[in-house]
Amino acid sequence: MKFELIEAKEDKNIIYNLMQLYTYELSFFEDETTSFLMLENGLFKISKYVDLYWKEEERHSYILKSNGKLAGFVLERLNEDGMNEISEFFVLNKYRKLGAGTFMANEMFKKYKGKWEIRTLLKNKPAQDFWRKVVKSASNGIYEEHLIRNNTRYAFYFEN
Repeated sequence: MKFELIEAKEDKNIIYNLMQLYTYELSFFEDETTSFLMLENGLFKISKYVDLYWKEEERHSYILKSNGKLAGFVLERLNEDGMNEISEFFVLNKYRKLGAGTFMANEMFKKYKGKWEIRTLLKNKPAQDFWRKVVKSASNGIYEEHLIRNNTRYAFYFEN
């Protein structure tokens, strides 16, 4: 299986469409600290910050393809603490366990060097397990993980 990561400069609608699937999956981890609003038209409300990935220089959007077919997306930004951050990360189910997510994460780590922060929802144990494995490998085992935001999120920190 051949994976390819493509900058999504002109593909805003593709990412917005994939965000619907991503938000649906995140809704399984909803708790008192986060909620996902479904609008009357049957679509999830997407964060106003997503649009900034096509307006601000320090934000980057990418689409993952597998053998030429859509497989996922990733949004990366330089956060308020000057760290690279994977702010949104999604792989379609059929490409999971095939190395798609690991490929996408490692490509981001190659593109953006420096300090990293990767946050997950507190209840999203599958994401935490994934990031723990990927970050451990990418950092040669030198990383930290912490509860953050008044114990409402879980985050991984490392430098590359």
